[in-house]
Amino acid sequence: MSRLTRIALFAAAALACLAGPASAYPDKPVKLIVPYPAGGSADLPARIYAEGLQRKLGKPFIVENRVGAAGAIGTEAAVRAAPDGYTIYCGPNGPMVLLPLVRKLSYKATDLVPIAAYGEVVYAFGVLSTMPVNNLKELQALAKAKPDQLSYSSPGAGSATNLRGEAFKSLAGVEITHIPYRTGAEAVPDLLGGRLDIMLDNIYFPQVRMGTVKMLGVLSDRRHPEFPDVPTFAEQGFPIDLRVWAGFFAPTGTPQPIIDTLAKAVNELNLEPDVIERQVKIGWVPFIASPAQLNKQMSAEVESYGAWVKRLDFKID
Repeated sequence: MSRLTRIALFAAAALACLAGPASAYPDKPVKLIVPYPAGGSADLPARIYAEGLQRKLGKPFIVENRVGAAGAIGTEAAVRAAPDGYTIYCGPNGPMVLLPLVRKLSYKATDLVPIAAYGEVVYAFGVLSTMPVNNLKELQALAKAKPDQLSYSSPGAGSATNLRGEAFKSLAGVEITHIPYRTGAEAVPDLLGGRLDIMLDNIYFPQVRMGTVKMLGVLSDRRHPEFPDVPTFAEQGFPIDLRVWAGFFAPTGTPQPIIDTLAKAVNELNLEPDVIERQVKIGWVPFIASPAQLNKQMSAEVESYGAWVKRLDFKID
């Protein structure tokens, strides 16, 4: 056998190996890296979609919580993973668009390829029902009367939620103490116990339904469908253009057929009534966009987040 023949056969075999996983994908379990702890607002929808993807594609989709550094550890793990479709980033935009602006990291927003979005989170300011405020203007007045005496939570110093809280403080001209937690779920007992005044999250929505917590405003460009009487921040005079959404992203170099397979399955799930209902219950609403639209949106978000970072001189505590 000639040298050229051997090279040709080797190349054909290599191409077959590359093509195989895409055409038969998935043929083994897929790891979904969520860069925040289990039980938090980023983790819950990931598990809904893990169940749905397993049902649609026939192999387990296993959520792996890679926690730390406000989401940077999990995001970096996804960036460094083999581009074979078996390790996928599953989570919010914050670790990709914000963290590279405020920390020296080994990755940038373009190091992961968007597959599909699965939801837009509707965060809200929540307080105990006994607190004597019913909207953001009244909260502003209370905070001005008690400078540095009120507190708000976020899932980590330097997180996108932290930035949103600081943006509100800037617009309102108030001083509210930031208290970082590992997850929103960990902050709920402190809110209910009166050790925390304000939560900027959606993990406490069950307590809203029970009447123990009330919402003062939702941080979104639209009201939450389950709580249509709660106005947005912008409607109350506090425009904060820091959109919160989440999706699936693959390491650069992942074969396009694999990305197409996952995108089709995710977008089909986005239209299922049961998935929509479960999303809404935990404070999310389905969000469908093409990879090109997501790339464009992320570029715009790098600019909007960057503007707030500069305006607030935002730094990690």
